[in-house]
Amino acid sequence: MVVFDLDGTLFDNGPRTWQILVDFAEASGNTTLRGALDALPRTGLPYLLRDVLARCGHTDEGLAADALAFWKQRFFTDEFQRFDEPVHGAVRFVRALFDGGATVAYLSGRDAPNMLVGCAAALRRHRFPVGIPRTAIVLKHAYEDTDIDFKRQAVAFVATLGNVTATFDNEPAMCNLFADQWPAATHYFVNTSHAPDPPPLHAGVVTVPDLRHE
Repeated sequence: MVVFDLDGTLFDNGPRTWQILVDFAEASGNTTLRGALDALPRTGLPYLLRDVLARCGHTDEGLAADALAFWKQRFFTDEFQRFDEPVHGAVRFVRALFDGGATVAYLSGRDAPNMLVGCAAALRRHRFPVGIPRTAIVLKHAYEDTDIDFKRQAVAFVATLGNVTATFDNEPAMCNLFADQWPAATHYFVNTSHAPDPPPLHAGVVTVPDLRHE
């Protein structure tokens, strides 16, 4: 079995943030921000929203607070996941593993009440194996649960699905958790974006820029 995180590992959610900021700019009548967003790449955006706004030339704290409130109401929903784009090589890589006989577990900090439908739809739309034997989607019970606490609890369940041989995550803390849980597996840190002030990676965790495997 191979375990994959979603945001920042299989999907670049920058386009999701970009679209929400476009909607915010249009709803607030901020034509300067709207124009700056047109010149901003939709993928590979910074992890923090204030850093995205800074790239657009906007550092006002009041604007950042308003944009963050608008973003939070939309980012963690079914609807906006349709804007996510797969990380380079992700679809081909996951399908190759699945076609080779691996069970694929999507273990994500997205929460089931608000994001399961959109999550499954995005996986299906981009042709990841999903909803069939040898696949599983494991999400948080509630938005309020922290990702690390959720994954600490979830690894025990995931282990019942099969022998974990590899894991992929873009958060160093999660990579370390998996390395502790499954020491015989190979663990990959997908170096796209991650939360600030991460812990050092455990020895043996392999760093990759994306999921291309040519």
